[in-house]
Amino acid sequence: MTVTKLCSVCGRFRAYDEDDEFCIGCGHRGLESQCQCGRSYEYALAEEGDLHCPRCGRMLRGRAPELGL
Repeated sequence: MTVTKLCSVCGRFRAYDEDDEFCIGCGHRGLESQCQCGRSYEYALAEEGDLHCPRCGRMLRGRAPELGL
């Protein structure tokens, strides 16, 4: 069974096996299977551009305006 996970280092969403711990894109350990609020990332694979959690509004991908980037 696959799970959509977000790499906390490079910000890429991909489908992984449940036991996978390393990002396929950058190789770092830091995969999250859900947002801090508990919402799973299944909706994120088909989306492009800036992305926010539909439950809590946390920015998941893109530029964070509060950082001035």
